Amino acid sequence: MEYAICFLPVIPVRRTPEDGGELMTELLFGDACEVHEYMDSWARIHNKAYDYEGWLTTKMLTFISREEYEAYDPAILPVVSFYYAEAFHTEKNEHLLLAGGSVLPDYRPDGTFRVKDNRYRIDPEVVKPVTESIVETAMKYYHSPYLWGGKNPMGIDCSGLTQVVYRIHGIQIPRNACVQAEIGELVPFIQEAMPGDLAFFDHGDGKISHVGIVLENGYILHASGEVRIDKLDAQGIYKEEIRTYTHDLRFIKRISSSFPTNS
Repeated sequence: MEYAICFLPVIPVRRTPEDGGELMTELLFGDACEVHEYMDSWARIHNKAYDYEGWLTTKMLTFISREEYEAYDPAILPVVSFYYAEAFHTEKNEHLLLAGGSVLPDYRPDGTFRVKDNRYRIDPEVVKPVTESIVETAMKYYHSPYLWGGKNPMGIDCSGLTQVVYRIHGIQIPRNACVQAEIGELVPFIQEAMPGDLAFFDHGDGKISHVGIVLENGYILHASGEVRIDKLDAQGIYKEEIRTYTHDLRFIKRISSSFPTNS
């Protein structure tokens, strides 16, 4: 078995080993993975943090030892707690742009962390545990464009948004909406929903296909075309511009702690 880590801001993970393969998710900076299989210049990887598999090009990976991989624990490693941050090389004129939820290996109190054999420095304020609410963190992604499989401010999907926001708050949840729907505590009535709860939706076929973050006063933040705000009621999401419901509400869950992240 070989092991690797993402030392780029983001690496696309695809369903098939080809550039045109469907984007399933993304590795963020600092995500570690096992390499299970090779096909030409592609590798099938297993993301340790979220128990998720897919294909990516090997030229984007940095290989690490088994000891380094086993020491990787996303539940305790510091993460970028703002929706993006910039880091600078401690000696050279180089910088990295990091997305929220990125993991910082070998992070030290002076704000430095390791990238291969180099050290970069980041503002310690964007690594501190957040004191703001789930909703305040999620609102920083407002108007980010929708991208199937995306997990960063320049392109994000509905469950990528919820997963990254919760990760910033130290809570690990699975990648896909249908699996996120299996965790947490059921909120019996929409009137009892609280800001930060997750609302799940289907399209009449009974399969969960969408998720969003409950806001105050009957609204929801979700990624659909862009990260947007729409009305939420017992029927579902109502889009005022077209005067119709776009998603049927199935149920609401309250997430208060980390869960196994099988996807």
